Amino acid sequence: PQLALPAAPGECRTGTHGDVKKRLEATLAQWKSPEQVKEAVEKLPDLEALRRSFSFEKARDGYAQSIKSHRDRTGDDVLWISSFGQADFMGGYTRWGYENYLEALALYPETMRRYFEYSGEQGYLTNTAIVAAIREHGLAPFVYTGQDLCFNDGPICSPELLRRIYFPYLKRAVQPLVENDIRIIWHCDGNILPILDDLIDLGVSGFQGFQEEAGVKLETMAQVRTKWGRKPILWGSVSVTTTLPFGAVEDVERDVERCFRVAAPGGGFGLASTSSILPETPVENILALYEHGCRFGREFLRGGCPPNAA
Repeated sequence: PQLALPAAPGECRTGTHGDVKKRLEATLAQWKSPEQVKEAVEKLPDLEALRRSFSFEKARDGYAQSIKSHRDRTGDDVLWISSFGQADFMGGYTRWGYENYLEALALYPETMRRYFEYSGEQGYLTNTAIVAAIREHGLAPFVYTGQDLCFNDGPICSPELLRRIYFPYLKRAVQPLVENDIRIIWHCDGNILPILDDLIDLGVSGFQGFQEEAGVKLETMAQVRTKWGRKPILWGSVSVTTTLPFGAVEDVERDVERCFRVAAPGGGFGLASTSSILPETPVENILALYEHGCRFGREFLRGGCPPNAA
C-alpha cells in the first residue's frame, strides 16, 4: 500500500485554505471589531429565503457523486464517508477572527444566536439531502466531521452559552441524520469533557480526534455510552504531539497495542493518529503505526492477544 507522508518542515507553510499567515492578515485587515460581526449577522437572509434558495437535488446528487467517485477508484478496500451539515461555530472565528467573533458572542449573544439559527437551518437542509443520497445510492450510513469547540483546557466559550444559543441549532441541524439512524462521528479537538454529555444528547455516535494530552483519555471514552446505550465508535488514539513525533518505534507499537486492547472489544474501533501527522514526525514511526497496526490488529481481532495483556 502507498502512504501519504507529510511535507518536510520547510515546505509546511500552507493549510487547507492557502497560506495561513496571509489569510490571517487578510481577515484582520477586513474585520476590526465585534460590531462589524454583529452587522454582518444582522444582514443574513431570513430562513424562508434560505429554504427557497436551497437546491435539494443539487446537494443530494453532489454528495452521492463525491462518495461514488472515490469508491469507484478504490473498490471495496476503502470505506468512504463524508461530512455533514451543522450549525457553524468554527467558521465564525476563521471568517471574522477570534477576538472579533468571541467578543461578539459575549457582547451580543442574541444577535449571534441568529447566526447559529441560520447556519443550523443550512445544516438541516443539507442533511435531508445527505439522508436521501445515502438511501438512494446504498452508501455507508455514517458521516464524519465536527466543530473545533474546545481548547486544551476546555470549551472556547462557556458551556452555558453554548447550551443557550448554539447547541439547540446544532441539534436541529443533525435531526435528519439522527432520525434516520445515520451514525455521526464527531471530530473533537481539545478537552471536550465539559460538553461531552451535550454531544451525546445531540445524537453523536462516535468520536475522532480527542486529545489524551488534554485529559480526554481513551479509557474514558471507551466507557461512554451513546444516547441509545451503545458503545461509541472510536477512532484513535496515537498522539501526534507526543508519541508519534518524539517516541521511539517501540513506543508507537506499544501505544498501538494499548489502543486495541482498550477500545476494540465490542467493535466500532478504528486505529488512527489523534489528528494530522506533523512534518517533524520520523517516517519510521509513521510506518510503525500502520504496519504494527495491521499485524497486531489482525491478531487481536482473531483472539490471539488477550485484552488485558500488559
